[in-house]
Amino acid sequence: MRPLDPSSLAPGLLLGAGVEIPDDADIDPYVTIYSGVALGANVKIGQGAILGRAQHLDSNSCSPRRPDGEPTLIGADCIIGSGAVVVAGARIGERSLLADGSLVREGAVIGDEVMVGRGALVSHTTAIGNGTRIQNDTIVSSGAQIAENVMIGPRVVILSNTMLSRERGARSTRGVHICRRARIGAGAILCPPAEIGEEAVVGAAALVRHDVPARTVVVGTPARFLRNVRDDEASNRPGPDPSVYV
Repeated sequence: MRPLDPSSLAPGLLLGAGVEIPDDADIDPYVTIYSGVALGANVKIGQGAILGRAQHLDSNSCSPRRPDGEPTLIGADCIIGSGAVVVAGARIGERSLLADGSLVREGAVIGDEVMVGRGALVSHTTAIGNGTRIQNDTIVSSGAQIAENVMIGPRVVILSNTMLSRERGARSTRGVHICRRARIGAGAILCPPAEIGEEAVVGAAALVRHDVPARTVVVGTPARFLRNVRDDEASNRPGPDPSVYV
């Protein structure tokens, strides 16, 4: 385990060697920040958060091993919630929020102004575009690519493979890809290598196993075509962003 030293900057704060805390940082008690973490200006870190923790894998894991002490970047004006964990090698863009109890794993890249909800998981080798919102208890499995301004409801599951197996090679050759401004309803399950098209809508509790064309609404298990997204429902039109209910 990498050495940690107590700091007088906050009660119970532990810092790895070389970690610099910006003068305007707001740090709650009992935060742990390992070596290799770089904090932007005006960050807020909630009680019990852990930043830059080493990768933890079981002996049979298929996840790629990563070197210890990888740089971990937390952008300016970020808010890291209480009990949140950011594993070494992750990158968080500016003005993003990781809510209480969320987990961002190694190699994940999160853009600017992203919201990751309470208890959500963003797995390794994922990418999340600017302005995307991921609601509470959602699982974003490895290899997923999520574009800008996507809305993902609570308890959505984005899978990395469709086999109940830990055998090597079980993972799909391509993770789920969600295009810009798509909307995913609560409790939906997305299976790789599905692509959710731009402005598409996936209804609550839908099971998606195939591509969803742009500006299409799908519902059900398995997901089926319901209708097209109308021009007045498109979120890239001028004015307020409307919601589509299915």
